[in-house]
Amino acid sequence: MQMVRTTTTVLVSGALAFGMGIAGAQAASADDPDTSPEVLAEIEALQWPEYEEGDSDTDIGVAKYLLDDLGYFEGDINDDYGEAMTEAVTAFQDDPDNDLHDSGTLNQETWNTLRSEVFGEYGRGTTGPVVYAIQHSLIQDYDKSLALDGIYGPNTEQAVEEMQDEFGMAVDGIVGPHTFRALVAGGV
Repeated sequence: MQMVRTTTTVLVSGALAFGMGIAGAQAASADDPDTSPEVLAEIEALQWPEYEEGDSDTDIGVAKYLLDDLGYFEGDINDDYGEAMTEAVTAFQDDPDNDLHDSGTLNQETWNTLRSEVFGEYGRGTTGPVVYAIQHSLIQDYDKSLALDGIYGPNTEQAVEEMQDEFGMAVDGIVGPHTFRALVAGGV
């Protein structure tokens, strides 16, 4: 009888895991329905860059814009990881809703949580700190000529389309979670 229960448990668990895998794959590609599952898997396998106090990089500025959007960062947004950034990251990590270890470093888990907190889809007509983050990355990391104005206009849309094409993604000019990860983590 124990063998039957164990076999049944294993089969049910396997079926649930398989079903969740399918559901998860569909949900994971909801913002990029025409991008192949292989490309999406490659993007999700990319490592987020990690930073700590004393570092300097474009992605730090990008993260500052996201933390500003969520109300954790106040001050000048530049690419330097100083004391104010450490405090903002720690406050974000300490938030009970985020369930993160408060290391004060911008690590894999922190990037993933930031992305899930901030990103739905951003496209033409949207404005604000997240658009600044997108533009900052496009200008600094990908040498795109556009204004850093926080307005997702036709030039930002075109720059995003060019990057999506370069990354092998469906070209729609919209930055969702996958396009954002590709921008920050360096594409595929």
